[in-house]
Amino acid sequence: MRLRLFTFAAVFLVLPITASAEQETTLKLGDASEQAQWHTIGLQPVNLVSNGIRVSTSVTGTLARPIHLSHRIDVIDVLYSGPRRVEASLLWRKRGSKENQYLQIPITFNPSTTPVSVAVDMGAVGQWDPRAVAIGFQFPPGTDITLYGVRLQGWSLAEKFIESIKCFWVFDGLKAYSINFFWGPLLCDSPVTRTHLFQSQPPAAHSAMRLVYELLILGAITIAIRGWMKSTNRRSFLLKFGALFFVFWIFLDIRMGAELIATWTYDVRSYLLQPVGKRTFRRINFLFDFAAAARGILADQPRYVLLAPTTDTFMNFMRYQTSPSQPVNPSEGSGASVWLVYERRDLVVGSGGQIMEDGVPLSPPGQVVHEFMKGTYIFRTTTPASAAAASVSSTSQNNP
Repeated sequence: MRLRLFTFAAVFLVLPITASAEQETTLKLGDASEQAQWHTIGLQPVNLVSNGIRVSTSVTGTLARPIHLSHRIDVIDVLYSGPRRVEASLLWRKRGSKENQYLQIPITFNPSTTPVSVAVDMGAVGQWDPRAVAIGFQFPPGTDITLYGVRLQGWSLAEKFIESIKCFWVFDGLKAYSINFFWGPLLCDSPVTRTHLFQSQPPAAHSAMRLVYELLILGAITIAIRGWMKSTNRRSFLLKFGALFFVFWIFLDIRMGAELIATWTYDVRSYLLQPVGKRTFRRINFLFDFAAAARGILADQPRYVLLAPTTDTFMNFMRYQTSPSQPVNPSEGSGASVWLVYERRDLVVGSGGQIMEDGVPLSPPGQVVHEFMKGTYIFRTTTPASAAAASVSSTSQNNP
């Protein structure tokens, strides 16, 4: 009878939690009624365009509006476009605070000619009020951005609990820092955070070990109290205490083993089981096969220029793979007749036969001797080393 009453009470208490599902409110800044809600502080007059609000300013200022929603706010998603990177701040005002008292966190708007969105998980932000009474943005001088909409999303407690379980089993994968450090299991409470969990460092989530330690302490206290009330002998107490630690140890070991198996499985499918030319290895993709193909051309070259997405990981890898031929940066490339371009779609060969970046030539004239794919090719110069150095120097003077 008591068990039935307990079950009924538990179901009765859980029902209100599960009944509330994901809710969202979208503020369409292209609507005239919505535009009227936003107020500027210190900004030059903003331009009200047909599908949004354009902010172009030479001074620091804010754009904010009051807000009163029936649901909580866990994630703020901003739709925007702009020609330049903007390091702005996301503002909010807590309940009960003064009218001009805002809290803020940094938000980065990367350049984009088409509308894109940037999402901020407010659940991972300290002092965030999920029922804030005002939100806004603070823009620095030089800002040129168009805001199209702001989506405010919230999730129920049951959904947050489920997301935390899913987040616990999201694996980071092997990175450069994995040789010394692992983030371990994390807890998050929204699908937005889970999707982008390890795309920022540090991740915008809480360590699951906090919960593990709390449960261990709670379990140890429970065992101690029950043992004292029942006058349990010391041996029985130590066995129960050891069993508690053993259960958590095995559980965390299963999680760690699953991460290792997932990483190994990914490597087998993407690299070991793929033919040469199509295999990729983690963040360096098909650099193994690219280096192997370039060795023949580099056999008589003491140095060559490498243009890759990053200079640390790729440069060190190629230095080992192509030894004794050594990779150098473009600024050190005087005298190098071979240029290797790897995964740089932004670099094109112009009409003058030079490798161009944003209209600025990087190399002496030459031609592509082998193209693997767009943005990845082997380039050989056609001018003597002395003439090549003079050509680059002259081009740099004409293109400050």
